[in-house]
Amino acid sequence: MIKVDIAGMSLDQRTEAPVVLLFVPTEQKCLPIWIGPAEAASIALALRGQSFSRPLTHDLLATVIDGLGGKVERVVITDQRESTYYARVILGRDREVVAIDARPSDGIALALRTQAPVYLETSLLPKIRDSLLPLEVLEQMGPPPPDPDEEDA
Repeated sequence: MIKVDIAGMSLDQRTEAPVVLLFVPTEQKCLPIWIGPAEAASIALALRGQSFSRPLTHDLLATVIDGLGGKVERVVITDQRESTYYARVILGRDREVVAIDARPSDGIALALRTQAPVYLETSLLPKIRDSLLPLEVLEQMGPPPPDPDEEDA
């Protein structure tokens, strides 16, 4: 497995869809994953170290896992089929380990809240290598998306 870093968020200029960018150190490039607006808002909040006064879905999930004595060990992006990425959230409790199927965006949002690492399955790399973007993409990224609550203020 290759440990990746959440490099930031961007907006696809053509579709205006949110994109999370994962830095793949072995390639010195970024993997873009298109995500939904709710997950994008959740990830952006976590990247900014912000939270709502009431828990969002990913906050709730992290609290439930912790309350049950578990821990998010890691998130692994496992596959890509027909332009869709797949992931697993690996949970641990005592000596028990459970792998749960998840969308990468949900796994990333949860990983940010629990300080869990995110990995890319090594066997996936040849399949996605052509999708990786040069580091200049990070330099071209503007500021993170605005907080919708701040716009209304």
